[in-house]
Amino acid sequence: MSNGRLRQGKELIADFMIEFETLAMKTKTDNIHTISLLKKNIRSDIIKAIIRYPPIAVLKALKE
Repeated sequence: MSNGRLRQGKELIADFMIEFETLAMKTKTDNIHTISLLKKNIRSDIIKAIIRYPPIAVLKALKE
């Protein structure tokens, strides 16, 4: 996103997420639209890895 595009491209996911979250807050994007944009703009291999992650593990990781 540093080059003005919304797509992740070769940027590290952590860096992309920081920029994406900042942009979402600045534009006051609601959660449903934000999730939709993330699904559309993050590399597909990362989306597939997230979807395959067991839901209980995600909740445990978020609490930590």
